[in-house]
Amino acid sequence: MSEPDHDPPELFDNDGSYLCDSCGEEIVIPLDPAAGHSQTFVEDCPVCCNPSVIHVDWDGCEARVWAESEQDRF
Repeated sequence: MSEPDHDPPELFDNDGSYLCDSCGEEIVIPLDPAAGHSQTFVEDCPVCCNPSVIHVDWDGCEARVWAESEQDRF
């Protein structure tokens, strides 16, 4: 039987975190590597309820997660 040509799911980061741009709280979110190498979605902060655009970029099995405010503040 041949070896798989991709990393097994258990090697990927399961959770990621970002700082809410509105309230500054660290928010932990579940990650889904099957959703693609580069992901962008909107999620409301569970603390202050303000929406943030969440970005997830995968580098191998590790994810880089960051957020920015969905709305302009000016």
